[in-house]
Amino acid sequence: MDVEMPGLDGFETCRRLRAQHGSAPPVLFVSARDQLADRMKGYDAGGSDYVCKPWAGPELVRKMQRMLAAQADQQALASERDEAVQAVLSSADMAGELGVVLDFQRGLNGCADYRAVALHLFAALERYGLDGCLRISGRQDALSINRDGKCSALEWSILESLAIQKEGPRVRPMAQNTSFNFGTVILFVRELSMQRSAAMDEELRERQGRAIDNVALLLEGAVARLAAIDSNHVAADLERVQSLVELTETALRDVARRNHEMASAVRATFELMQEELNSAFIHLGLTPGQEDHLSELVQAHAATVMGALAQGQAAEAVLRRVMDALGGR
Repeated sequence: MDVEMPGLDGFETCRRLRAQHGSAPPVLFVSARDQLADRMKGYDAGGSDYVCKPWAGPELVRKMQRMLAAQADQQALASERDEAVQAVLSSADMAGELGVVLDFQRGLNGCADYRAVALHLFAALERYGLDGCLRISGRQDALSINRDGKCSALEWSILESLAIQKEGPRVRPMAQNTSFNFGTVILFVRELSMQRSAAMDEELRERQGRAIDNVALLLEGAVARLAAIDSNHVAADLERVQSLVELTETALRDVARRNHEMASAVRATFELMQEELNSAFIHLGLTPGQEDHLSELVQAHAATVMGALAQGQAAEAVLRRVMDALGGR
């Protein structure tokens, strides 16, 4: 782009391109102006390079090739950064889902009867965005319920059919739904499919798989609490809760291990990115200011990602205190 143009000059044209199109291609200014102040104007306007007239064709071609190569490198760095951020967010999602299980386990001690356990379970399912119907049976009575109250006739018949199935796995697919038969607790969850096709979004597939595991953990807790209500034996109740705490602690340790591995991988990725960027500076033909700008961008994004990982580690510390409190009780 020439600097001297009728109407809008090259600097203003470049500014407007950058403002209207965030992914606009790099701009190479050509001008008879050869002062440092002119070059700084080009840099401030968003230009990528500056060539003074008269220029030679081969020089111009080489500069354009370097600019395009630098743009490709920036896009690759941005893609790697996005992948790293997505990995951090996924880890945060897992920690949040585990928090629902921990809250459910803590709240179970305040459930004194079957209905309280059922309502507490529906509240936990709602935090996962799930819904369905539930049957609880024990020494005291049998209760068939959905989130809003008494089951419909169709829901009752579904739960009755599930209760007859004494053999086979506890968790079974039912078309696009999933049933959980834990003996004293039978749960039918709508729109939670165990059959996940390869065409399904990978993140959604993993989330649904974790949801099934987490619901099973919730039901394990519900079963233990119902047994305590029926038996009214404090010692037995504490043993079952401790068993559930240990199960949840195993899951927490797994999350902590994955977070640690992820932090190491992210840190190594950014260090490699910085090394490759420093090596690329030799061939890119950038000004020192441009090199510093790119380095600062990488360092800033690295700090952002590592900050997010630190928040995940802080969440782990909170969960650990909850686990220690539960273990002490």
